[in-house]
Amino acid sequence: MKLLNDNIKPVLAFMIILSGIVYFFWCLHLTREPNGAMIGLVSMAAGYYFGSSTGAAKKDETIQAMAEKK
Repeated sequence: MKLLNDNIKPVLAFMIILSGIVYFFWCLHLTREPNGAMIGLVSMAAGYYFGSSTGAAKKDETIQAMAEKK
């Protein structure tokens, strides 16, 4: 269960981004315009996973390491 808890965010982000890429290519193939909600979902997933959540986790680890040194 710990393996799932440690990897759930990367797996979900990967699945959302991969489904977005498949959706975009599907729209290109059918010559349709992509839905704005799907673009927003993919952008939000990428921004969350690669953006502030990663930086916040590193910051928390640094603070914890500094607290343990004292």
